[in-house]
Amino acid sequence: MNEQEIQANKQRYLETCRQNIHRDGLERLLSYLETTDFYIAPSSASYHLNEAGGLCKHSLNVFETACSLYESVVAPALANPTTPFSENISQESIAIATLFHDLCKIKMYKPSERWAKDVSGHWYSYPSYEFQDDFPFGHGEKSCIIVGWFIPLKQEELLAIRWHMGMFEMSEVGSSTRHAFRAAMEKTPLVALLQAADMLAANCMEKVTKWK
Repeated sequence: MNEQEIQANKQRYLETCRQNIHRDGLERLLSYLETTDFYIAPSSASYHLNEAGGLCKHSLNVFETACSLYESVVAPALANPTTPFSENISQESIAIATLFHDLCKIKMYKPSERWAKDVSGHWYSYPSYEFQDDFPFGHGEKSCIIVGWFIPLKQEELLAIRWHMGMFEMSEVGSSTRHAFRAAMEKTPLVALLQAADMLAANCMEKVTKWK
């Protein structure tokens, strides 16, 4: 992404947050993000949106995908008397869970230069990122901690953000982690909604830049 695209996504992100979230502490959280690399960081080092500005754009993609899934799938399911859930999901909770689910990635990808040989055997350099986590507190857990520094989170928001990686971070069968994940899925439909939106955005909407 070029600088103009990065700035446009930043403004869209700020507008989306302010339009959909009315929780005490939001402006403090947005001010904090200004002191980080959130708007220029990649979404990953080697996978989806592994380019400058990828993290912000991915967050917006997940929000928009979640809103679409909610309208087309989740809301009709919750209106069905057979649903196991008794409460709806608010637009604010969807926005908080999606727009902030990957704050764990701020200050984590360091720009670097790598080298490879082309088909003729000549060396060439290409931009890349090195992974360096100065606050190794997990993935979803770390995002919950960072958001919680500034705004109070509801239980369903905490559960959705904590478990948004789904089965990707499950350990052996029968472990307490698996039981906790399953229990979280049964607490609120926001857990499944965020997982689905995150997976669809990352794998169906977002490109991977391949330099080699």
